[in-house]
Amino acid sequence: MPSPYADPEAYARKRIGLTLNNRWTILDVIDVGGAAWVYRASSGHGLPVAVKVLHQSLVSTSARSRFVREAKIANGIQHAGVVHVLDDGAIDGRTPFLVMEYLDGETLHTRAVRKGGMLPLKEVMWAADEVLDVLTVAHKRGIVHRDIKPENIFLTAERRIKLLDFGVARAGDTSNSAQGTKVGTLLGTIDFMPPEQARGEIDKVGVQTDLWAVGATMFTLLSGRTVHDEVLLRDQIRAVTSRPAPPLRSVAPHVPESIAMLVDYALRFDAGERWANARAMRTALVAAHAASGDDGAHSNRDSDDRPRVLRPPETPPLSLRRPRR
Repeated sequence: MPSPYADPEAYARKRIGLTLNNRWTILDVIDVGGAAWVYRASSGHGLPVAVKVLHQSLVSTSARSRFVREAKIANGIQHAGVVHVLDDGAIDGRTPFLVMEYLDGETLHTRAVRKGGMLPLKEVMWAADEVLDVLTVAHKRGIVHRDIKPENIFLTAERRIKLLDFGVARAGDTSNSAQGTKVGTLLGTIDFMPPEQARGEIDKVGVQTDLWAVGATMFTLLSGRTVHDEVLLRDQIRAVTSRPAPPLRSVAPHVPESIAMLVDYALRFDAGERWANARAMRTALVAAHAASGDDGAHSNRDSDDRPRVLRPPETPPLSLRRPRR
């Protein structure tokens, strides 16, 4: 094979037709990302799946261990809002891959860009409700995601939310157990990192870290900008680690006060001042939704078998089933 760096997509297409583990045949390229290639594939029985293959340049790095453990962590959550990993292995015994359920739709980041940079209030509230339901279960199982952002929240064609990419997640005690990463190592996405994570204080990363990221995601989707809107990375890190988040209504005055207060509370600078857990934030979100004046109902039930009051978006997501050329 040629070098993957000259033309990444052409290199990715070289794997079309390859059969993995004598079962999964690669059919097309879905995406060429910074850490992995993602392919559309199928089983011998025609089951559509996605295959995620780690870039060869990362095979000998710590990214490999994070990539492989993503399957164990994701499947351990046992929630419909998490992508199920069906199989795994290594191409030529060296390059790891994961076989995952196939998703047709788009991320909230792609959707927001397509809609002009922001999403409707009701849509953001519904998506946050779904993510918090996943986190309620994940946190109970000792799993902190650590990279929640619009790019990792996927809206399917069936109008379901899936939380993606548990490769950065930490499994273990969700309070203050420093597992998987040394202090000072920066993992995640700076635009959606709370101060403790941006400072590399892994012993302080826990449940409230994910809740800050949910708040930052809502902030971005409702305002069209990130919490700390700096241009240079060093300025962004300095802002995140030293300045409180601005009030949401200072940049998005159209947001109802009850919802802005919910987001502002999630974005408190000190972790101990944020929502106590995902369930508490979700309860507050439902109350804020009611206070905003929308009395619509959604018939689905959450992981605690409680009825949901927020509805999925009325407009369908952009389909990704169209083959890439």
